[in-house]
Amino acid sequence: MSTISPPVTALSVTGLAKSYGPLEVLKNVDLDVARGEVVAIIGPSGSGKSTFIRCLNRLEEPDAGTVMLDGAGLAPSLTSKELRALRRKVGMVFQSFNLFPTHTALENVVLPQVHSLGRSRQQAEARARELLAKVGLGERADHKPAQLSGGQQQRVAIARALALDPEIMLFDEPTSAIDPELRVEVLRVMRDVAAEGMTMLVVTHEMNFARQVADRVVFFADGTIVEQAEPAAFFASPQHERTRRFLAAVLEEEL
Repeated sequence: MSTISPPVTALSVTGLAKSYGPLEVLKNVDLDVARGEVVAIIGPSGSGKSTFIRCLNRLEEPDAGTVMLDGAGLAPSLTSKELRALRRKVGMVFQSFNLFPTHTALENVVLPQVHSLGRSRQQAEARARELLAKVGLGERADHKPAQLSGGQQQRVAIARALALDPEIMLFDEPTSAIDPELRVEVLRVMRDVAAEGMTMLVVTHEMNFARQVADRVVFFADGTIVEQAEPAAFFASPQHERTRRFLAAVLEEEL
């Protein structure tokens, strides 16, 4: 008789807290994410969503709580070497693209591999060209960021993050700085990454992405997780009044 193995936990967060002076941004947040799971994180501005994922790769230092990656805990304070190792495992794509403006798309994807992974220039360039083709920019490899649209720049940023072979990808509102008509190309790439089994946490205002791509939707408000569920249940029958009010507002805006 065969048995189904339980999902492997890729990320486990317990009691995560973060304050800026008297302002509590995160209040004892708990969240487990299975390997290969896509989690959409939604909520109003100022609810702690971005701070939460920035704490996961230590762009922000949490005040309390534990973060475990594949069963290994992260120390409260990490050395520079440990931080570099963490950020190889946990890739991040930001609202702003953070590309080197004086370098081509190809160079933006090559250089992190050379410096962080120690790959040869030849290996890094081969991988970069493969990934740029994957995100639909093979013919734009020699263009600098100023010669690319916002959607194209964000796709370069995704290729750059993937080039480090991360175990988890974090996205912090990756379409918010892009013209609406160009968002579709970025979302398509994110769908492809999800379909290949990447563990993803996506802070987003894109409700269709949350509905169609995410395995789970997590709703933040006032520094805590108010509600979480599979997308069908989350959007059809939210359990909390705070969730219902948020969805009513954002879904009305989409009409």
